[in-house]
Amino acid sequence: MHFMPSLYSTSSAAEADMIDSGMMRSLGDYTRLAYGGMFFHGSVVPNIPDNAFFSLHPQAPNHNGPDISYMATVREMPPAAPLVTLKEQIELGLATAEGHQTWTPEFQKPDLAQVSSSTAPLASLPIFEPRQTTSRKEAFELSYIRAKALNTHYGLTIDDIVNLSHKFFDMHRDDIIIRDIGAHALLSIQHNLVAGTLAPFAKESRKIQGLLDDVLTFKVSAGYMLTEIGHGLDAKNLETEVRLQSDGSFILHTPRLEASKFVPPSMPVAGIPRIAVVMAKLIVHGEDFGLRPVVVALSDGKQMCKGVTSRLLPYMSGIQAPYAITSFNNVALSSTAVLGSLEKPRSMRDNFFHQIARIAPGTLAMSMIMIPALKIVTYITGKYSLRRTVGVANKERISIICFRTQQMPILHALAQLAVMTPFANKSIEWFKDTSFKPQVRQGFAVILKAVFIQMAQRSIPEMVERCGAQGLFQHNQICDADNMIRACAISEGDALVVSIRLAVELCLGKYEMPSATNTDCLLAKYEAGLAQEAWDIVSSIPAEHHSQEFNRLFIPQCKPLVLGIGHRMVYETALAAGVDSDLLALYEAGAVKENLDWYTEKGLLTRQSFREMENRALDSIEPRLDELLDDLNMEPYVTAPISEQSLFKDFVQGLPTFTGATEYSVL
Repeated sequence: MHFMPSLYSTSSAAEADMIDSGMMRSLGDYTRLAYGGMFFHGSVVPNIPDNAFFSLHPQAPNHNGPDISYMATVREMPPAAPLVTLKEQIELGLATAEGHQTWTPEFQKPDLAQVSSSTAPLASLPIFEPRQTTSRKEAFELSYIRAKALNTHYGLTIDDIVNLSHKFFDMHRDDIIIRDIGAHALLSIQHNLVAGTLAPFAKESRKIQGLLDDVLTFKVSAGYMLTEIGHGLDAKNLETEVRLQSDGSFILHTPRLEASKFVPPSMPVAGIPRIAVVMAKLIVHGEDFGLRPVVVALSDGKQMCKGVTSRLLPYMSGIQAPYAITSFNNVALSSTAVLGSLEKPRSMRDNFFHQIARIAPGTLAMSMIMIPALKIVTYITGKYSLRRTVGVANKERISIICFRTQQMPILHALAQLAVMTPFANKSIEWFKDTSFKPQVRQGFAVILKAVFIQMAQRSIPEMVERCGAQGLFQHNQICDADNMIRACAISEGDALVVSIRLAVELCLGKYEMPSATNTDCLLAKYEAGLAQEAWDIVSSIPAEHHSQEFNRLFIPQCKPLVLGIGHRMVYETALAAGVDSDLLALYEAGAVKENLDWYTEKGLLTRQSFREMENRALDSIEPRLDELLDDLNMEPYVTAPISEQSLFKDFVQGLPTFTGATEYSVL
């Protein structure tokens, strides 16, 4: 299938060579490391609790050790909340969750309710109730218990993970994610990154098979450690070393502070043993043999293993998880700890991408979290807008949803949601289709990520504003969703960086993406126009200034180009899937609105004609707003008090209340 011929079809072989060498030199880390980029698994970190204190213990001098002279120990003082009640509820809820039958999905219809229906009963269990007053330690433990409950419910097998089953992807877009984002992050890392990395080696080793079984059943908590404090986008240059010893064993070592792993959890939590797949460079007789996955025990669930130091990071709102800085001080490992061949690879670059191969399905799967995030914010904002009233003339009160400014972000979000699920389903199909080149399959994941992130980042902040001050409070669930999309934008491959890589490789003619099926569509015209502009920029850059000018002129156009491709593909997929024509028309208007200046510049629209186009679509949907909100089937997952009057009254009655009988003279 031919894609964007104007982008590179006029290039001669000599021009292609010039572009290839110049682009790749000028891009540096962008092109080489796009899929090895800032993998912030969870990407936001928790706060130090009020009931915690630290003791610092000097470590014995070690000239070969990392540039860290103290080991920090976190000690918990007795929490204010009664732990017994929480534990009893957790045990009851977990027992109930384990009694649920493992879910078998039906995946025929691309409707919004489909991927959320399986966990609706779980949302009502005590362990999934919102808890605003738990200590930090309790919050950590609760996230792990919830992750175990969800793990039991889904019952993913190694076949699900290796073959990327529908159940695997549905776990990544389940509406229950919003109840505890940290629990989902743990589960995704456990299955996609850790189990996915271990799986190819399980047939050759009973020990690896046994560990894999423990990971799948959550008998151990498993982390994936790639990026370091000093190496995010340039993860290919990471410094953590695993040195081969003369007896065949290994030593894992962090040479300096900047080489410490950042940010996967590593401290003991909930009594669950913790292991990690640590990406380190293999050193054989002093020579770098490239990246290898290394299996490392971090803790027995109660205390850290010898030589492993975990430094708990402060809280960054959104996810209750013990994100950390982790370092290794000459940790002795067995001869089986390093996975794969010990031979030096022919290509260090190819070896790097081979070892982190599970990042690609993670790019696709983690991006699907945008669906439940956008759904819950849309539902809460919509229901709040329907019930909230303001006073007008004659002392009457009207719902704020009567105002067009209140309607627009909600209706646009509903249109986006209508097209997201069909495109997610189609992208899964494309990603698993081995008739496509691996780069093309990864390209589908990048396109979905770029478009879904843009949709959520545009719509959710607008709806947060439409909820006023109440939208900023965590108990109303909206701000957590807003924080989550920021985390997802840089997890499993930074959205900007992977978009740059995709655009550059398309421009180089290394592969093609599916071309437009209807070139007369407004979005297809925009895509073709950007492609032509990109080629014009590249062909106009003098060879003697290629690297500098390429960075200055072309790199900023890469993400818009990928978004242009993506919006066209989303529209075509939704059209083929039979998405409601009114919702599809509004989605198209929203995508056009993102780049209205281009359409007016090319004479395809005027500002007035666009306003008429958008208003027609809004008018057709507005009478159905309440129905469309109900069709999201989000009620089982929503605890936000602002969404319903009865919830709000109960919330107010439960707040800490202060009254008195004193008098204080002011004037």
